Amino acid sequence: MPKKFEKSVPQTIVKIAAIALFILLFGCADKMPLPSSPQNLVFGSGDTTYIHLAGDWTAHGGLPLWEPCDLVAGPDGRVFVADRGNGRIVAFDRSGAPLYGQGMERLTGFDSLTAIGQDAKLNLFIADGGPEIYYWNQYVNWVGVEAVLDYFVVVDTLEGDTAQMSFLEYGALYTTQPDRYVVISAVFSDDPARIDSALGPSLFYQEPTGHARYHGVAGGTDETVYVSDQYFDEVDRLTLIPSNLMQLADGQYAYTYMGVYDCHIATYGTGMGTTLDPGGLYVQVQGGQHYVYFSQTAGNFLVQKIREQGTGNFFSSFGPETDVMQLNRFANPRDVWVAGQYLGNNWIFVADTDSHRVQVFNPVGDFLMYAGERRVGSGSSALEIFDQLSSPEAVAHFEGILYVADTGHHRICRYALSTDVENIPGQ
Repeated sequence: MPKKFEKSVPQTIVKIAAIALFILLFGCADKMPLPSSPQNLVFGSGDTTYIHLAGDWTAHGGLPLWEPCDLVAGPDGRVFVADRGNGRIVAFDRSGAPLYGQGMERLTGFDSLTAIGQDAKLNLFIADGGPEIYYWNQYVNWVGVEAVLDYFVVVDTLEGDTAQMSFLEYGALYTTQPDRYVVISAVFSDDPARIDSALGPSLFYQEPTGHARYHGVAGGTDETVYVSDQYFDEVDRLTLIPSNLMQLADGQYAYTYMGVYDCHIATYGTGMGTTLDPGGLYVQVQGGQHYVYFSQTAGNFLVQKIREQGTGNFFSSFGPETDVMQLNRFANPRDVWVAGQYLGNNWIFVADTDSHRVQVFNPVGDFLMYAGERRVGSGSSALEIFDQLSSPEAVAHFEGILYVADTGHHRICRYALSTDVENIPGQ
């Protein structure tokens, strides 16, 4: 039988939760810059190319990958793959070994996977083609959950009364009258159903009209989540807020989360800074500014970069004459990724789906090279043949490796720069 039991929760946890709710609901937290790059690699155009590494990832747990449609390389190097045809999300280490256990068996049963994203808290966000975004926390599943907060016992210091309040109820009161209500105890539940729900995947956000079709999701570094919606033709920002408290199996406390709509980043249109059928997303925070990259399959500018200046003021950040903004540059690009932390110069990777290749650009949008080709001949007369990939729908990069969801071939391919192959693990 599940039971409820009182636990002494440190007041710092309660206050941090309430303060977090206040900041996230009514203000803006300070922006944090991305970690500095471990090295700054500079490559000339010359003969530097992306080389297809041996050992494609084609199966997980004995089940072949089928239409892998998105992937993320997390902060720890773990690569999550949205295996659309099998309705599941799987993970590999950097050398390609499938990863099991630690809650990953929960990441199944999806009807129409479209996208995944991850933030610095190791929250994995999941879009399943409809108006909902789900999330699953990698760290919480590693450690395990012992109990979930049922309610706080709170005393009203003015009236002398006590009351039972949920996490969100207490947080709402704390934001308006922080000195009036004091938590005197907390009652936790070890109900297996509640623990299972906390471990997820759980509903993170649901668009209120029920019409949204989310096809992209990306976690920011500062309590933000970005989503692309092909029904309303917009890119939106959600705010990450704590929704409840858990005690983990190691005795520490952690939050469950929910998303709250914040603002539009880009809305319907065919010009710069607008969007039509948006898909893949990537987010950076640098120098106190948000940079949101997105791809789209209609309109005029199919890969865009939006810069936020101030609060809620967004500007197109690619120059109109750069290569990435050329009208005929892409054919149905599905995803975009920026390799800032390793390359040190924010190279941009685009899954150019119907051209069966990946295009690589420098930070201002100048074309650098392709991945997914083989070259016949040498020098300026070399012929580029794009026969390695078939309808690639997603890209990711982590410390020298470019990962590509080669959707038409039902596999994950890896590439490395010809100048860096010897540094790649597992080679």
